[in-house]
Amino acid sequence: MNGKNLILLVGQSNMSGRGFLTENDIYEIPGLTAIRRDFEWIPAIDPFNFDRLNLLGLNDSQDPFEVRGLTIGDKRRCGVGPGRTFGKLFLEKFSDHPVGLIPASIGGTPIASWLPGGKDPHSEAHPYDDALVLARKAMEQGEIVAVLWHQGESDANSHTENYKEKLQTVIANFRNDLDLHHVPFILGGLGDFLDASWNAETYNQMIRQVANETPLAGFASAENLVDRGDKLHFDTASQYILGARYFAEYCRITGK
Repeated sequence: MNGKNLILLVGQSNMSGRGFLTENDIYEIPGLTAIRRDFEWIPAIDPFNFDRLNLLGLNDSQDPFEVRGLTIGDKRRCGVGPGRTFGKLFLEKFSDHPVGLIPASIGGTPIASWLPGGKDPHSEAHPYDDALVLARKAMEQGEIVAVLWHQGESDANSHTENYKEKLQTVIANFRNDLDLHHVPFILGGLGDFLDASWNAETYNQMIRQVANETPLAGFASAENLVDRGDKLHFDTASQYILGARYFAEYCRITGK
């Protein structure tokens, strides 16, 4: 294979990342890049996901993708997800090719937004359709070798019916539309800290079942991880652990 080993990052806010930035998150890792929504490849320095950066505006006099500080004014910057850790570990183990991240997750998106034509309820974005566009552009530079998925909080909150079947459809659609039938698809577990009224454990069980029943799929557990104080998003240290668990699943699935 020539070009980059590509990692597709999809789902909602915990995949985008809401962990607060530290010095560990804002230095360049040689060989690790991310594609942004205008198709430019940039160093994978957190935050690199669209939904953390669009609020600043690409047309701002200072390109938000080039900002490397830990704060904006008096506010802490957030955007640490599992993707950078996964990419770093992948690059360390498989160093023959550079690694390119495809950040396509959007915070707050229910599973319905990840079906063809589905719309983000909070913006004009169409998460699934937009992810295909971004992925296909990235694939001009390499080959997708893994898909990382983290989603389900919105559906646990709203008690979505038939979530398991919809998740199975999402995986099948990605594999069919991007020809990823031989690519590991790794699903992340929901945090233990979510509001008890959401009955999140039921959705966690469904996510785990889908991983167990789907060929070349895996489950990255969120057991014993902690939130950043909002009972919704993983803190930075937990995101590092989650990224490592995704990578361990990748190695288990592929036998590498």
